[in-house]
Amino acid sequence: MLENLGGTHVLVVLVLLALDVIALVQVWRDRRRSDVVKVLWTVVILALPVIGVLGWAVNWLLGRAADRLDRANGPRS
Repeated sequence: MLENLGGTHVLVVLVLLALDVIALVQVWRDRRRSDVVKVLWTVVILALPVIGVLGWAVNWLLGRAADRLDRANGPRS
């Protein structure tokens, strides 16, 4: 079964695994999210590795952009 795996396949699997680990670490280090949200993201990332990581990355990037916009606008009166 594994004899058909070439170097490129192994590299792709390792990159996907690394992205999964990075996403999971970032999910659990986020202090703004509740534990329920963290568990849901963990399930999505583990169940759907490629789609879960992409969804998390988009969500994370949009959240950071929103935080920057809030800081740029300053406190509201």
